[in-house]
Parts: sequence; C-alpha cells; structure tokens
Amino acid sequence: MDYVTAGESHGPFLTAIISGFPANVPLDQEQLLAQLRQRQIGYGRGGRMKIETDQVQVTSGVHFGQTLGSPIGLLLANQDYENWQHVMSTWSDTDRQTPENRKRVITRPRPGHADLVGGLKYRHLTDLRNVLERASARETTMRVAVGNLCQQFLAHFNIQVCGIVTGIGSALLSQAAITTMSRPLTATKFRSEIITPVQNSDVRTIDPTAASQMRQAIDQAKADQTTLGGQIRVVVQGLPAGLGSYISAPQKLDARLSQALMSINAIKGVSFGDGFALGQASGRNTLDLITYQDGRYQRAANHQGGLEGGMTNGTPLLIDLVMKPIPTQPTGSPTVDVQTHEPVLATVERSDTTAVPAAAVIAEAMTAITIMQAFCEMFGSDDFARIKRNYQAYLDESND
Repeated sequence: MDYVTAGESHGPFLTAIISGFPANVPLDQEQLLAQLRQRQIGYGRGGRMKIETDQVQVTSGVHFGQTLGSPIGLLLANQDYENWQHVMSTWSDTDRQTPENRKRVITRPRPGHADLVGGLKYRHLTDLRNVLERASARETTMRVAVGNLCQQFLAHFNIQVCGIVTGIGSALLSQAAITTMSRPLTATKFRSEIITPVQNSDVRTIDPTAASQMRQAIDQAKADQTTLGGQIRVVVQGLPAGLGSYISAPQKLDARLSQALMSINAIKGVSFGDGFALGQASGRNTLDLITYQDGRYQRAANHQGGLEGGMTNGTPLLIDLVMKPIPTQPTGSPTVDVQTHEPVLATVERSDTTAVPAAAVIAEAMTAITIMQAFCEMFGSDDFARIKRNYQAYLDESND
C-alpha cells in the first residue's frame, strides 16, 4: 500500500491517490469525516479552520462502502480558494498583476520555513509563494484522510492508534498520566478510557488539570504575539509481534516510523519507549523481561516502546514526538528581501498560535499508514478475507 498527495494550500483542490489498498475492506464515511474534523479543531488554531469544512470525497476505488482493490482517489475542495483564485490561477497570471494581487507576491522569506531554501532549490525567488503553498501544513489534510482509511483497516484486527498531547509549551501532562495511558489495554477499554476522552478534549489530552494549564499557556503566547510547540505521544494497542524485520535496514519498523513521523511539518524529534532516558540508565534496568503466561509470551515492562530489533514485540507501541513552535510570528521576523537583499520583516501568513493538537492527529495518520504497510507486507494485500485468515493462522502458530 502506498499513496501520493497533491495540491497547494490555497489552490482549488487537495488530492490523494492510494494504491495497493486491499479489496473488500469495509469503510465508513462518517469515521473518515470525523477524523478530518479532529485535525481542524483544537485550542489555539487560527482563522483558516473557520473557513474550511474538509468534506473529502472518495472518487474511486470504493463501491457501496467496500474497497475494490483498485486505486482509491480522494478529492477535497479548498473553500478559501474563492479568495485566492486570481493569485493561484493554474493558467493565466493577468489578474495577478493588479496592485492588490501583487501584494501577495512573496519575496520576504520567513525564518524556520521552507521559503528561502525552496526558492533557491527550485528557482522560485521571484515569488516564494510557489514554495510555501506546497510546503504548508494544509497538505497534511490528505495524509489524515489516507491515514484514517488505514486506521479503519487496522481496527478490523483490533489494532488502534491514538495521538495524545503530552505538553504544550511548559504545560506538561504528568508522568503518572503518561504511564496510565501507555499500559496494555483491550480495544474496548483503550477506546473508552483513552481515545474518546482525547477526542473530546480541545487540546487532545487526558487530564483536565493539564488541559487547563495548556490552554492558559496558549492564551499567554497569543497575548505575547508568539507561538508554542509541544510534545505528543502516539500509542498503538493490539499489535502482534513481528511487524517489520531485522534482516535489512530499510525494513526496520522503527526506522520507517521515524521517517514517516519526521515528515510532519515542525516535528523535530522522535523517540520510542523511554527514549533518551535510556542513555542514562543501566542495561539491567532497561530490560523488558520475557515471561510465558496464559499460553503466550508476555513482557514485564515496556522500556523499549514495543519494538525490538526493528520489529514489534507485542506490547503497546509508544512513540514520543517533539514539535517546534510555528515559525510564523504575528509581528513578523527579521529577514532579507530576496529581490533587494535589504533587511526587512518577513511575510506574515495566517497561522496558529499552536498546532500541537492537530499534529497529534497527523501523527496518528502517519503511524497508521506505516503500520498498515508493514501489516500487509506480512499478511497479504489483495483480499480482506484472505488477509484475516493469514493473520489468524499466524496468531495460532505464535501461541502454539
């Protein structure tokens, strides 16, 4: 299973094509739309999300709620294109030359964004909008759509993914709460105790006290006319042992997950399990000791975050991410005009005070996509019923 997205932030449409998605998988439209709404909401989001509705259309590959095995097409109209159609026209630039529209030509790159480097690489220095329109996090809307279809597939095997905010600025979720949400849970309990409360929180966290502190931090950053980053934990429950492989570097699942998650805008760090704290502990204290109980192998701890040798080991997958503050500052930042080379203030595009809650949803999507790819490589990718048989046979064999 693979995918590609296309589209610009203020262009007419965002699109995605998914190839290799198995046939005969039941999908639910409301779940897809609900997940896109999760990406839009969140305390600290900017004005763009008040314009967009993100009603994605499935244009191919699904018939009467079941996949066909052929490419799945996704199409999403950008509502804001109505205000940008003269600037973002595909063919004619006549209207762009008006004084009003010329104001939207960008020659003042924003530090921390792709503006300058992209302009140099693709020779877009006459208008850096050609860079930022594609580099915008608006593209992740389609990744969330693709990821939700993967989440729906995985849910048929009782594999569930949840991205949870563990910190915004200096407001942090307690270690006790992080430990609680990371413990092994059945699919039903994980949904009721973790997923549902997170989805109902405007900062996507599980503790009301921490949520209040996060909102206060966002309010203060907004008053200070700056932005905030934060931290996210992705928890995956219900995974079998053996996804991924140790036999070659590109097949190691932790490497694949790292690449996928680092591709999210503003993510600057990824770790698994105890992460960087492992470097300060003794080897004896970081072992996930193996036991055999109730007819299956189990672990006494989960310091490694559910991965050993590039493969899942059957415990919950625990991934931590760090997101930097959004570089766009409401007051502008010192920069250099690429046409005059004079010191100026950077262009200010509409932005959020923080997008950490939205990034948690995107992290869910990227994790689900990567897990599904590994799952289908191991158990098949043609027909849903055949995959289920292969999976059950593997579980039966593993428990012999």
